Amino acid sequence: MFAYTVETACDKHGWILGYTVNPGNLHDSRTFKGLYDRIKNIGIHTIIADAGYKTPAIAKLLLDDGIQPLFPYKRPMTKDGFFRKQEYAYDEYNDCYICPNDKVLHYSTTNKEGYREYKSCSYACADCQYLSQCTQSRDHVKIVTRHVWEDYMEACEDIRYTIGMKELYSQRKQTIERLFGTAKENHGFRYTQLVGKARMEMKVGLTFACMNLKKLAGILRIREEKRMAMA
Repeated sequence: MFAYTVETACDKHGWILGYTVNPGNLHDSRTFKGLYDRIKNIGIHTIIADAGYKTPAIAKLLLDDGIQPLFPYKRPMTKDGFFRKQEYAYDEYNDCYICPNDKVLHYSTTNKEGYREYKSCSYACADCQYLSQCTQSRDHVKIVTRHVWEDYMEACEDIRYTIGMKELYSQRKQTIERLFGTAKENHGFRYTQLVGKARMEMKVGLTFACMNLKKLAGILRIREEKRMAMA
C-alpha cells in the first residue's frame, strides 16, 4: 500500500527531539540511522527503543558511541517443542557451542548475513535421545548461528538486567507512546494523507512543532497560576 512511517525520538519529559519520514515498506532497524544522526550530538546517555531496533548493528553503533542501549525482552522465534538457542552453551575459549546432550558444535563458516555457523556431527546426533527436540534435518546436523557482533547483543542483555532498567523502560508508555497516540488520534497520523515524502515531512514537522508548543503553553500556564496564587 502507499504509506510512510514516521520515526520519532523524545526525551524523558516528552519533548519531541527529532523525527524522520521513510517509506512504509522499510523496517525500523533499517531507518534508525537517519534519526540517530539527527539526535546523537545532544548529550544522550541512554536510548530506550522497542524490539524492532534490537539488532546487532544498532547495538554496536550505540555502544561504540558510548551510548547505553536499553531494549526489551524479545521472545525467541523457535518452533514449539524444540530447544531454544540459549539452551546451547557457547564456549568462548574454544569458539564452539555445546548442546543439551553435551555434544560439541564446531565452527563451520560465516554466511553473507554476518552469522557464524556452528554445526554438529551427524554421526553423533543420529542416535541422540534429544534429536526430535533439536533438528528436523535429514542428515541429523544441527546448525546454531552466532552473529559476528553477538558480543554487543550480550552487552545489551546485561544492561537490561541491571537494577533500575525495567522501571526506566516502563517510561516509554508515558513518553513516546503517548506522543504516538496523540499524533494518531488528534492529528491524522494513523494514515498517510499527503502524496510525496516532502509533503509528509512538512506536515510532520509542523505537527510536532505545534505539539511541543502546546506542551510549553501548558507549563507556562501552570507556572502563572502558581505565581498568581502566591501573590
